[in-house]
Amino acid sequence: MYSDYEIHEVAMGYGPTRRKVETFLHEHGIDLDRTDYYAAICPTGDDAIVAAGGLLKDTIRCIAVDDSVREEHLANRLVSHLMAIVQRRGYPTVKVFTKPAYEELFESLAFNTIAKTDNVVFMENSLHPFHQYLNSLKNLSRPGKSGVIVMNCNPFTLGHRYLIEYAASHVDNLFIIPLLDSSAGFNYQERREMIQRGTSDLQNVTVCEGSAYSISKATFPTYFLKLLDVATQQQIEIDLQIFTRYIAPALGATIRFVGAEPFDPLTRRYNDMMAEILPKNGIELCCIDRRNIYGQAVQTSDEQSVNQSVGGDIVSASKVRQLIAANRMHAAMSRVPPSTRPFIMAKFAVDSLRRELDTTPKPGLVDKDNNGAHDDMDYILMERSINALRPYFIRLAQLGDESEELAVGDIKRIGLEAEEAMRKTTNGVNTHKGALFSLGITVAAAQWIYSHCGGKVNADGLSELIATIGNQFEQDAESHGGKVIAKEKNILGARENAATGYKDLFATWVPYYRRLRDDRYREQKTLLKIMSMLDDTNIYHRAGADVAGQVKQSCALLLEHFSLQSLKDMDDEFMKHHISPGGAADMLALTILINAILE
Repeated sequence: MYSDYEIHEVAMGYGPTRRKVETFLHEHGIDLDRTDYYAAICPTGDDAIVAAGGLLKDTIRCIAVDDSVREEHLANRLVSHLMAIVQRRGYPTVKVFTKPAYEELFESLAFNTIAKTDNVVFMENSLHPFHQYLNSLKNLSRPGKSGVIVMNCNPFTLGHRYLIEYAASHVDNLFIIPLLDSSAGFNYQERREMIQRGTSDLQNVTVCEGSAYSISKATFPTYFLKLLDVATQQQIEIDLQIFTRYIAPALGATIRFVGAEPFDPLTRRYNDMMAEILPKNGIELCCIDRRNIYGQAVQTSDEQSVNQSVGGDIVSASKVRQLIAANRMHAAMSRVPPSTRPFIMAKFAVDSLRRELDTTPKPGLVDKDNNGAHDDMDYILMERSINALRPYFIRLAQLGDESEELAVGDIKRIGLEAEEAMRKTTNGVNTHKGALFSLGITVAAAQWIYSHCGGKVNADGLSELIATIGNQFEQDAESHGGKVIAKEKNILGARENAATGYKDLFATWVPYYRRLRDDRYREQKTLLKIMSMLDDTNIYHRAGADVAGQVKQSCALLLEHFSLQSLKDMDDEFMKHHISPGGAADMLALTILINAILE
């Protein structure tokens, strides 16, 4: 009876508990796969697992029920529990990866089989979304020879462009299906827009919507973990079965194009299995050799030959992401089409805000340890704010890329829309208004220079253009900064600093930041350097001119005799007296961004 058993969430991050689940699943012929929620059923007052199952987003995974409790209908209880969680998450359907032995059970719970192999069944509790997706593809189909590319494009590179150009020249219609899911980097909307912009001149190319039915975390989760194991083989079979039986026929496609894979064993295995499975289902596979950064073909059957090829540098999205992580903006930009570059510029802006937020400890500012001198914001709120600003940084970069002359009115308009989105996300809290202003005009200016001045940004040119833009902004007399400037007269606010082209930043803060390249406390020390020099209107507003002057002196002294404990002590003191160097935090983020732009 149900009352004799308890269902509870399992803490999979705790080693002994995780090993217990692994043992239970192994006894039932199942390997533990990736989940973001896991539940177990145990006899009341006992910790022995008799049934268990988990979720990855909207997909039930790794489910097993001991034979000893088959008559207790615990499988129904477990599945109902997992389905309820999926519904609370807001997904329209529930999917399941399970063993063929459980197919009948899930059918009794109104699940329908989409695809299955000898070892795995992929089911969904409503076929409406699947059929709707297939119908959307059918509406795109056209007469003539049609081909398909399923691609991640994280981000869209010159290599992707070459692959699409080649494929498009060999068919009447080419359909691009971007992956719905992705690992860290660029989200689905950004990746799809990159593909659309990067192929807009190719008349026979159509960019489809991605779905949970084509190389997704539902059908092929190990792809995103880059695992090559037994489960991977089964997932590839499921994914290719869905493609050959449903997706390709819906588009009228008879050929699939892929890029050859020299390094990644998982992708190479996927390509090999496509070569086995697709022709048996009437679909040709065309595998195209990669290109290096010089545009030369690279034979990819031999890793050593790849490494020894001219340039030895294959154009790949993973390489671009590595360059972004290493703050090598120019090198990353050189590997992508012009249409992708604004997305990279915007990512650097977002990453600089995240790096400032993650700098811990910081005096009086929100970080991973505490909320600083703020009672209206925390780390999670700041993260949400950054995410809300991301699409607007893209638009500002695109403005710089596409405009012959930067119109300040357009920058203001996008900035106001961004501020509205920020306040909507934060319930009215001003989390990043100052950072939006400084980073926003910098993103637009830097992208304009990059796109119109030979693909390289120099410090003098960037500072000059920022100053030109900054001088066209009016001081907001009603803002905290505006009121401080009106009172103090002899200090510079955000607008005035921009109008100087951020003179101190280019002359002092960026060079200082660069000298600290290998310093563990690089960001903290740079922040202190900024605080020792900047007239921070946020401090003036909160604590007055005397305290602002004392803060400068204290930061200069701490910088001379730096210690982590002294920094923590300053944080405690600032929190006690409600001192928040928000302007300095904005300048730290801007310093990080401009350093990357000039690398």
